[in-house]
Amino acid sequence: MWKILSRRNQRLVANGLSLARRTFLSEAYQCREAWNARLTTPLLEQVNLDTLYYDLEQRFQQKQNISAIDIDIYANKLVDETHVEEIADMLYKFRLTAQTSHTLDSTHHALVRNYLDHRCYGQLIEVLNNRIGYGVFLDDYSANLTLDQLLKAKEFRYAARIATLIALQEDFSNPITRALSLYGCYRYAKAPDAEHFDDLAPAEPSPAEAEGQRKKKKEEIKVRVKFLRNEFFDDHFDLTDSQLLLGKTFVQLGRAYGRENKAIGAGCELLGLTLYKKYDQALAHVQQNALEVSEEIVQMVRAVLEKEPNKEDEKYVAFSEALSAVKVSKESFEKLILEQVHKSVAENEKQQTETQAKLYADWCALRQKRLDEELNRLERANRLKEIEQLTVEMEKEEEKLWFFENEDKIDLQIDGKRVFYPKRWFGKKKNPRTVDVDYVPPEVRQRN
Repeated sequence: MWKILSRRNQRLVANGLSLARRTFLSEAYQCREAWNARLTTPLLEQVNLDTLYYDLEQRFQQKQNISAIDIDIYANKLVDETHVEEIADMLYKFRLTAQTSHTLDSTHHALVRNYLDHRCYGQLIEVLNNRIGYGVFLDDYSANLTLDQLLKAKEFRYAARIATLIALQEDFSNPITRALSLYGCYRYAKAPDAEHFDDLAPAEPSPAEAEGQRKKKKEEIKVRVKFLRNEFFDDHFDLTDSQLLLGKTFVQLGRAYGRENKAIGAGCELLGLTLYKKYDQALAHVQQNALEVSEEIVQMVRAVLEKEPNKEDEKYVAFSEALSAVKVSKESFEKLILEQVHKSVAENEKQQTETQAKLYADWCALRQKRLDEELNRLERANRLKEIEQLTVEMEKEEEKLWFFENEDKIDLQIDGKRVFYPKRWFGKKKNPRTVDVDYVPPEVRQRN
């Protein structure tokens, strides 16, 4: 029986299938040994998370001053689910201080890895999407880890959302990031329920809120204002529609693959311009290039065009007619993407793993260096405070010892400190009443 199973396993491996449950990146890419080495440093070994959090919270409430190294130590010390929500709250508060410009790269990286380890995908998307509030951005390595784990969990909606956030930064220079983002976006766009991202979906009002909104519309109040700002839409960071964001991401990915793989690049750009509702650019893309696109892409494009509410638009009609001239290829588009993913991983995984392992060691050294600098700064500040206090005490003692020699000088100083207040005016004085000495009061008689 064992021999039969062994032969079956060999056939599966020979056919390109693996029994191990993994996606694209190997376990070595996680760099867990190098990442966990930070916990063995003397700095993090002596830290108590509960005590540090209480101290940071007290300092923020009293002085609103937290150092970047304290936040970094707190984020890197986190290993369980106890402080997963607190770290985001603390980072949001730290964002309001003047020290936020000194945030270390390892702080953002630790936050992302902690959310991934505890599968807090929704919270991670919320933090990444609020760039002003948290200021957290994915680097190439953390983006690859995030996309790979989301694809492994078949969370294609979250994977596509991560890809759109990378597209907003206009940085698909990393081959692995580019390939994983494309696969995540394609699988999400291919799904029948690809309607809206969770974090961008408008919240449905409750019946009470809906009734309140209707009353407000009836009781419309107009207020005079000094001026109105011209409404501006940058067509980039102001995008809140999932379809438009996904289309813009496909366009960037298609243009990034334009030279490397024309079959992928042409299909991605065509689908992206359709989702992006840039029908004039899609028409020019079809007319200027002899496109040969996969049948899957053509079907997805036609499905998007069928949902277009404004089918009388001239650009829409022209593009719909020109779409029939596109050459259709029978080759699977998903297969092309998977080949590109495996190729990029095979060519770049080892180098990026070694670079990240070295970066983890550099971050540990930088953390210790920043802590020493912070301690030296606090020590200098305490010394200056002690010197100032000692100077004041010496001046008071000198004044006591030389009091009689400087008595006249001290009297002049006292007179100089005396405050003279201006006289208050209580109004014009009234003349006193004149008393008549000859006045005789009337007789008071008792009534019967």
